[in-house]
Amino acid sequence: MAMNGHGIPDAHYPSNVDMGSTITQRGFKITTRKLPILKAAPIEQMTLKLGIAPPEMIFGDNSVSIEHIASGWSINFNTFEALNKVDKTGASMLQVAHSKEWQSTRYSLILNGTLQEKHQGITEVVKPFDWSYTTDYMGSLSPRNRLFTPTSTAIPLELLKRPDPIIFFDEVVLYEDEMADNGITMLSCKVRVMPARLLLLCRFFMRLDNVLFRLRDTRLYIDFSTCQIIREYVAKEDNYEAIRLKLTESREDALAQMRDPNRISELLPVRRTQYIILRPFSQISQKLAITQTAETLPISKNVQPALPSGLADAPASAAQGLRPQTAEQSPSRKLAQEFRKRAPETTETYVAYGVSEALVKECAKQADYSIPQAKEKGVEIPKSQNGEDLGVGIGWWYEELGLIPTFNTWAQITFLHMYLLTVRIRCFPAAHAPTWNQHMINHFSYLAEERMVTVHNIQARMVRNKYLKDLFVQWRGLTAGYDEGLMKGDAVLAAAVWRNVCKADENVDLHRLGMVVAYIRSVLSALDTMDDSAVATGDVVFGSPDSEAALVKKQSKMMNFEFASEDQASVVL
Repeated sequence: MAMNGHGIPDAHYPSNVDMGSTITQRGFKITTRKLPILKAAPIEQMTLKLGIAPPEMIFGDNSVSIEHIASGWSINFNTFEALNKVDKTGASMLQVAHSKEWQSTRYSLILNGTLQEKHQGITEVVKPFDWSYTTDYMGSLSPRNRLFTPTSTAIPLELLKRPDPIIFFDEVVLYEDEMADNGITMLSCKVRVMPARLLLLCRFFMRLDNVLFRLRDTRLYIDFSTCQIIREYVAKEDNYEAIRLKLTESREDALAQMRDPNRISELLPVRRTQYIILRPFSQISQKLAITQTAETLPISKNVQPALPSGLADAPASAAQGLRPQTAEQSPSRKLAQEFRKRAPETTETYVAYGVSEALVKECAKQADYSIPQAKEKGVEIPKSQNGEDLGVGIGWWYEELGLIPTFNTWAQITFLHMYLLTVRIRCFPAAHAPTWNQHMINHFSYLAEERMVTVHNIQARMVRNKYLKDLFVQWRGLTAGYDEGLMKGDAVLAAAVWRNVCKADENVDLHRLGMVVAYIRSVLSALDTMDDSAVATGDVVFGSPDSEAALVKKQSKMMNFEFASEDQASVVL
């Protein structure tokens, strides 16, 4: 392992197809790039260059880079260089029962360097390697960059514990593999930028079921005022049973906690620690540090969001479908507004990330459910007529509308509330609305995948990805359907709700279906009264369609008119 991590990434890894997200803070340029999994042709090229079979999921175009503009110093974290540091001799290969079976399903390299597959006659792996893809990758530096030197100076944790505002955050996955359904191995990077400092974590996490837990953490700390850079490398490792016993003794859900790298990191013993430092750049370089400012979402001063007339004294009623908090009820909102007025435009991404997460969780609460049998060993989970896992749910959607508590029902009701927020977010400035919408979709995906694992015990990542893809297609379809309903009237809107939420059930209670339509209109009306800053600080709490019962019972004025005959109606048309 090279102490300073020198290396020049191949021109194709990552490819220059997308510039990614960039922020410049006090002379340092931070760029993250997140793109889809590589296609077959680039994977074959990478396989030949690496000389080993690749992981199941390779995000070869993903990267995180940090550059000091004045001096030209830079460091980059990318997939190819990380995989290139995997042991290719087989000396550190984990010897477990499934390793040969796993390798026999992967590409093999014959001696002349031609890439072939098993069905072409190769029955064994010619070149053994570490199939866990363990890497001690600490980032790639250009040869002309200044070298790190060993030090005893640790990263100043007390400074990182301060409640400083975070003006940029991103997480980038470089590769992942499920080790033939025997665990997981993953390399990812997280970067957090604060006004005075930066912290990057490049983490390799491996769980090989019934065998081993392994963690390799590289942290990069940058102090913007001194331009001092500290890199910390920590290796942790322990056997599977030891960690399982620790979790069991603490009365935690061992299976759930084993999927959390942060929790496992607390339990693993440290095997090796290394600190290296890059001394501050020249004073000339420091004077050239720059800052970037730009507009943020407009903040209205002393504006208090109000409920529609007549609803102020009825916090649990309909447009009461929506119950926005007032400024006096939310001290954190005042702090957030003040910070946003002073912060640069790059704050918008992080503000949107945090607030949209809270908003999506509020949407997901509306039809929450559980599956008690999932926590019991050997107990079969009941199924619906469509073969879905059947859970237990409470609240209006299940008890009054009569929906079945399943994953799909939860997703559709969550989507409905997300749609209501999306309609309001469309009124944000054009430069900001797409960011908010994308974060909301991302957070729903995180929640949905977590539910698949913890509630439905779907361990295979490829299966979860298929479900997530289907959900995204459903989201796009229902968005178009609800948009059409808002434009064409309540009958069309009710049809969209019936198709998506009620699964086109012919026995649905039409009175309660009308309550859902009235609820949608009421929530949108309440959201319309809220200024952008109220929505952008997450002051949204949904109510229940039950509050629309009295309104739906009222007879429409149109009922006083005579119904036209079929012939008369055709003449009018």
